[in-house]
Amino acid sequence: MSSLIVAVITTSLIPSPGRTENISNDSTPDARQISQLFYPPPSEEPTFRVIGKGRASQPADRASLLFKFARNYSSPPEGVLSQFETQEVITLEMLQPILDALKAIGVSDQAIDLEIIEPSASFLPFPFPSTATEGGAQLVVTVENPSRDRLEEIVNTATDAANPIEEILISTVNVEYSVNNCQALEQVAYQSAIQDAQNRANSIAAATGTRLRLVPSVAEPFYGVFLPGCNSQGNLPFGSNTSSPYDPDDPVEVTVNKDIFVTYTGR
Repeated sequence: MSSLIVAVITTSLIPSPGRTENISNDSTPDARQISQLFYPPPSEEPTFRVIGKGRASQPADRASLLFKFARNYSSPPEGVLSQFETQEVITLEMLQPILDALKAIGVSDQAIDLEIIEPSASFLPFPFPSTATEGGAQLVVTVENPSRDRLEEIVNTATDAANPIEEILISTVNVEYSVNNCQALEQVAYQSAIQDAQNRANSIAAATGTRLRLVPSVAEPFYGVFLPGCNSQGNLPFGSNTSSPYDPDDPVEVTVNKDIFVTYTGR
């Protein structure tokens, strides 16, 4: 029987020789099968399963800056029994100096989305988890054809305008990037993943003296449906978002990563 070689590459672990066992089918020392404790299962022909990792990036066509505001309490109000009881609501008047400062640097009304969030108390008794929510405000500023300098100008302007306002503070500043043609960017990432899988499989085949067949078997990993795309949120049970903390040194671009499972047979 001809020798069978099964090779598997994972993203972070290559099985050590200690996990490989030799299986002899007859009394001839050279007639052996070599298998590993991973897929694909042994077959009559050499099989190679690899994971191709693809990546594609493109300058962002749009950026959304998310400012979250909270009430600035130096200490809890006297007599308050819970964290959110009798908490004062942030008003539009408190945020007006920030809005005026943004308009002064050319941010239009259409690019500003403001939401006031009222605090709510918990009505569920112990031991049920608290449903209380902290009040505050969210301000989203949308920037077309963003650049590092423009985003930094907007963040600095909003921060400088908020600093003198004693009643509020900026708790977080996040940013989310998007592109007009998400499908084209994902297609480039898929092509990159397939090319990476081909390179990995060719390296394994060359090391084992085997030639690959032209038509492989291709599959996406099951976890791909839970991850966010270049313009969308993911489907994780607890939610996920493509926004991230704002960093003025980060590139203003959208990056898509794709993993592809590819199985080749040899000859």
